[in-house]
Amino acid sequence: MIPDAYISHRTDHRLRIKVPSKKRDHEYFGTLHQHLSGKEGIETVEINPLTGSVLITHNVDADALVAEAQSKSLFTLKKSVPAQPTLHKIVKGHFKGFDDRIKGFTGGSQNIGTLAFLTLAGVGIYQIARGNFTAPAWYTAFWYALNIFLKSDKESDADAAALEDASVVTDAISE
Repeated sequence: MIPDAYISHRTDHRLRIKVPSKKRDHEYFGTLHQHLSGKEGIETVEINPLTGSVLITHNVDADALVAEAQSKSLFTLKKSVPAQPTLHKIVKGHFKGFDDRIKGFTGGSQNIGTLAFLTLAGVGIYQIARGNFTAPAWYTAFWYALNIFLKSDKESDADAAALEDASVVTDAISE
């Protein structure tokens, strides 16, 4: 199968091509280096199998270089960079998975917001019973951080709405 590639950087005399599916494939990048090196107009070819990239310094038409590499089935050039998951999407995915497990365990009657509310209410009652009436504790800061995090992504409006009711009650408890 011919791997997909994309141009990550391009100037008049430099071209960096990334081949994400071939990261750490020393044999593939050795072959790519061999095919590109020594061609007329190519000054240097630097490969980095760990990052999955090849840097070509040249004095020829870069489009012709790419076309030739594609014609030899070294890679297929894609127009766009593959989407990388953001930290927000990664963390949100973990919370969604945890929420799904809670819903599965409770038959859909409870969710992560309910669990957070019950946990924070219990900790608040425990702190009051111990006589701790000082500034908000660490869990309040984490709860606020989670709410800000969930509300910061426009895609998570529906998810944040599920947690908003618990947030209002938590705010009242922590004040």
